[in-house]
Amino acid sequence: MKAILIFLFFPVLVLAQPMPLPTSFHVLSIPGSARGWAMGNSGIASSIANQSLVYNVAKAAFTQHRHQGSLHTMPWLPGVTSDAKLIHAGYLSSLGSAAMGLSVHYLHFGTLAIRDAGGATLGLYKAGEYSIAGSYGLQIGSQASLGTTLRYFAQVVPGVNANNRSSVCGDISYYQSIPLSDALHTLSIGAVVNNLGADIDLPTAAGVGLSYQSHSSDNNALAVTVEASKLLKEDWRGTRISCGAEYGVAESFFMRGGVHLEHVTKGNRKFFSLGAGYKGFVSDQNYGIDFFYLIPFGKQGAVSPFQNSFGFTLSLNIGHLE
Repeated sequence: MKAILIFLFFPVLVLAQPMPLPTSFHVLSIPGSARGWAMGNSGIASSIANQSLVYNVAKAAFTQHRHQGSLHTMPWLPGVTSDAKLIHAGYLSSLGSAAMGLSVHYLHFGTLAIRDAGGATLGLYKAGEYSIAGSYGLQIGSQASLGTTLRYFAQVVPGVNANNRSSVCGDISYYQSIPLSDALHTLSIGAVVNNLGADIDLPTAAGVGLSYQSHSSDNNALAVTVEASKLLKEDWRGTRISCGAEYGVAESFFMRGGVHLEHVTKGNRKFFSLGAGYKGFVSDQNYGIDFFYLIPFGKQGAVSPFQNSFGFTLSLNIGHLE
């Protein structure tokens, strides 16, 4: 019964009325990256490795490995239910001045019980949404690139009268890196338009980001990012602000934090984020694990959708290009 209620009221829980613009296919708007969530859900200008498949595929054109794979998982609405979760898998391959990627996104709503008029259980079924995407990033200069993604998405909802919809949508993106005083200090900018498609209730959104990166001679690094995004049919009060920072020690240990802000009438989804990561090296290969945890502070009711939200990403990068 609990799972059924979660599914029926899922859009309300995620969008947190009173006045947000309602959209469908939430699988299209939940990023699968522990690093991004740990930095306030940012990555348009600051994504690295195949995290770029989630936030800005144009950045992927500057990938530093021939093959990159990742697996991400996180419970969704853990403060409300225990059986909803997101699973994301991505693969990115370098083609010299370009890169191609493939990603799979699955949002599991939980187990639903189908009952007859007398209340007898007819069966237990799994419900959810998924997407399969192909991405391409291309360098258009020594510091700039463009990206595009084509995505097929669908619903899996049980029942005789279920209206399982499916369609296609796409993303376009831009990335540019601007060296500052020397090669150790860089400013990056990014812009994306996500989920462009024929369905009028898709979460079609635009975002811009700015990131500063500083590297020291002892392989320590600092990254600070800020970005803004909004649904294209939403008014300006629907603009969401994400800020984050990352400090890396010896290219292996990472500490992260951030904040995400949304207007009270447009969902009021506000949270602080914390995270950590580790990267290990074997010759020119590396592997990593990243973790995040969200602390909500703008909840509308007794339970926030981000209450006790956490997740992790496993990654493997093979064949360094330098």
